[in-house]
Amino acid sequence: MQTALLSNPKFGSFRKIKVGVVRGGSSAERRISLRSGRAVINAFKRCGIPVLSIDPAVRPEFLKKIRRVDILFIALHGNGGEDGVIQKMLERLGIPFTGSPAEACRRSFNKQISKRHFERLGVPTPEYAVIDKKNWRTKAASFPAPYFVKPLDGGSSQGVFLVEDFRDSAEKIRQSIRRFGRLLIEKRIVGRELTAGLLGDRALPVVEVKPSRTFYDYKAKYTAGMTVYEVPAKIPAAVAGKIRKIALRVHRGLGLKGFSRVDVMLDKKNRPYVLEVNSIPGLTEFSLLPKAARAVGISFEELCLSVLRDAMNRSRK
Repeated sequence: MQTALLSNPKFGSFRKIKVGVVRGGSSAERRISLRSGRAVINAFKRCGIPVLSIDPAVRPEFLKKIRRVDILFIALHGNGGEDGVIQKMLERLGIPFTGSPAEACRRSFNKQISKRHFERLGVPTPEYAVIDKKNWRTKAASFPAPYFVKPLDGGSSQGVFLVEDFRDSAEKIRQSIRRFGRLLIEKRIVGRELTAGLLGDRALPVVEVKPSRTFYDYKAKYTAGMTVYEVPAKIPAAVAGKIRKIALRVHRGLGLKGFSRVDVMLDKKNRPYVLEVNSIPGLTEFSLLPKAARAVGISFEELCLSVLRDAMNRSRK
């Protein structure tokens, strides 16, 4: 594997650089980020690429370590990683990094901002509203159930729950408002849960997610055996092609780079609705982007090297 990859003219330049893998952080998704980062580190080690693990939660050490590498592979999830904060700092310092620029991360991380961009791009998305401490009771009571309640930012389905009757869920919504301040409520689309990964400017095969729970929540995502994945999804070729085109439109329209993943619901009439976009998809053993890449013969090592190469090319420009 190491010889085959590094002897390829596309990847030969990696032998001359040292990569810092930024993982961990202080968000609620720290544990998942550590797992993603560990998988990336091990992939680079298998390829013989010098690599350094860097945790931004250890601030003095972080600032020293980022100066000791040639490029950073960002494997952070959640606040501080996908919201554009660390990217903005690195842009200011002139340190090259993988993935999307700060502004694109900000647009994709906040669900309200993303929704507005989906509408501007002509991308179908479920009906939604934003509630806060002043209006939550009126808006949530009048919004047609069933619907999902979601934090405006964050990932891994943390803090997400389904409301089937407002009166039964009012106290849970109130507590969530106290915790997050503002929330997105989004119409539930009954159908199939799908995701479309992007690698560079290429749409990968659509993956269907079949959780054993009510929906693809945190437990279903990260507990072995709780979800079945179909790669590629067993849907009509025309529908799969439409979803991939929509995902690519979202990726380009938000200004995302390197890689991303677009989550979609397909209703019973085969109409796709974009739920959200992930600027730094998970890279764990359960993660969807690596599954989609493997379906077209792209190994995990090649995936990581492709993301790295994209960042190197952009930094040279």
